[in-house]
Amino acid sequence: MYRSVISKPQFENPNLVDQIIVIILPNYFYEYEAVLKHLTKEKFGIVEKTVKHFKADDVMEWKSADLESQDIWELSDRLSDGPCMLLLCQRANAFIEMKEVAKYHNAIANRISSNDGLYFSKTTIAAYHDTLFFFPEYINETSMLKHAKDYLAVEVWPKLSQALARLAVERPENPIVRLLNQLR
Repeated sequence: MYRSVISKPQFENPNLVDQIIVIILPNYFYEYEAVLKHLTKEKFGIVEKTVKHFKADDVMEWKSADLESQDIWELSDRLSDGPCMLLLCQRANAFIEMKEVAKYHNAIANRISSNDGLYFSKTTIAAYHDTLFFFPEYINETSMLKHAKDYLAVEVWPKLSQALARLAVERPENPIVRLLNQLR
C-alpha cells in the first residue's frame, strides 16, 4: 500500500510492505477457507477479516480507485448477491504476489460461475482508498510516509540521479523524452 506504480512491472523489494484489500465475492464465498490457506501459504499476513453483506449504496459510496464507471455497476450487482469476506492483508510485494493468487482462484470461480471470485486492490492508490473506506483504523500516515521515502530512496533516486547526470553531460535536444527512455 505504500508505494506508487512508478514503473511496470513493480520493483520487488522485501523491505517495502504493502497492505491490500481482498474481497472474496459471493459466488466464491464458500471457498473462503481455500483462499485463506493460499494467502497464508504465500506469506500474506491477514491483519483483519470480516464478513459483510453489501448493498448497492455501499458500493457507490466506496467507488474503488481501480474501477471504471461501467465496472462499478457490475461489481455492485455482484457484491450485493450475498455475503462477502473482506480481508486486509499485508506482505512485501503484495500486488505482484496477489495477481498470481487471484489468477488461480478466479480461474476456478470462472469455471464454476462464469465470474471472478476475488477482487483485490490493484494499485497503491486503490489499496489506500479501499483500506480507508473499509478499515480506517489501520491507516497510519506516519508509517505510510516512511515507506514512501524508503521506496524513493532505494528504488527511484539511484536510477533518476544517474539518468539526470547522463542528461547533463549529453545535453540532448529533447531531454524529457531521453529521460523517459532511460528510466524505462
